[in-house]
Amino acid sequence: MDLFDEKIDELLAKHLAGECSPEEEEAIGRWLAETPAHQKYLTELHWLWERSPAGLAPAARAVDTEAALRRVKIRLANGSGSSLFIRRNFWMRAAAVLALAVATVYWWRQGNNTPQPLHIAAAETAVTDTLTDGSVVTLEQASGLTLDPAFNRRERRLRLQGQAFFQVAHDTVRPFVVEVQELQVRVVGTGFTVDNVTDPAKITVAVTEGKVLVRAHNQTLLLTPGEQAVYDRPSAALTQSSVLPGQTTPGKTNRLFRFDATPLDTVVRQVAEAYGVQITFKNKSLGKCRLTARYNNLPLQRVLELIADSFSIAIEKSISGYALDGQGCE
Repeated sequence: MDLFDEKIDELLAKHLAGECSPEEEEAIGRWLAETPAHQKYLTELHWLWERSPAGLAPAARAVDTEAALRRVKIRLANGSGSSLFIRRNFWMRAAAVLALAVATVYWWRQGNNTPQPLHIAAAETAVTDTLTDGSVVTLEQASGLTLDPAFNRRERRLRLQGQAFFQVAHDTVRPFVVEVQELQVRVVGTGFTVDNVTDPAKITVAVTEGKVLVRAHNQTLLLTPGEQAVYDRPSAALTQSSVLPGQTTPGKTNRLFRFDATPLDTVVRQVAEAYGVQITFKNKSLGKCRLTARYNNLPLQRVLELIADSFSIAIEKSISGYALDGQGCE
């Protein structure tokens, strides 16, 4: 493929602006693999892109990027017999023309507004929100997060204070990075919980699905479902362990349940504590039923529905909480 092919130029412009689809990013990846010159071209474009928007004023009219690229090609063609130094000079100027055109169009489209960090906070109750990349985050009370102004461009970076559960949208091109104190959690698409509230001296990361890379200073751990990492801030030690069956991890406000033939009275007690509600049995023998299930940060109503379906239980809601009624187990 020609280095200055219009189609790849268009894709590179979208890539620099963070607007490529996954399919387009794959096409760029294939193009980059064709020759080192392509990678070098994108690297220098990226360098120019990073420095060009801040010094530009909004364009008074639309920029004709195609005309600019045609002029670049003509100059390159005329200089094909020149020395290596001159060819490189032309190549650098061509890259500058493209980066300037892309940056100008992007700046003109966006206007003068400098992107501001996005803040999401939960005060007295938990808050669930969907981020711009499609990821879903549940913030526990007294927790907050700040999205990087460039979130969902080249990466999806944010900073967390407190405790949250993340259900990350899969994206192999833009990694999802959570910063909390000295710890960094990096994923592509998965479900995990980060807790810096239960014990402020520790940061706990528990994985429900997928894989999570946890890094602190020069220590790195790769977690898989059912595993957790605990970072002790005073000692700067990062350790790995398994989440025990029936354990809600890392604190009572988390809703990661693993039940293996667990008596229903134990299940109900843990669910009631995690969600801060009262749940009772009308038929006491229901507590003897045994449940095997996995519930990963589901809404309370959904958890109760799944439990009820498992044993043909009726759910009654009242001002004081919930009552479960059914045939029971002996």
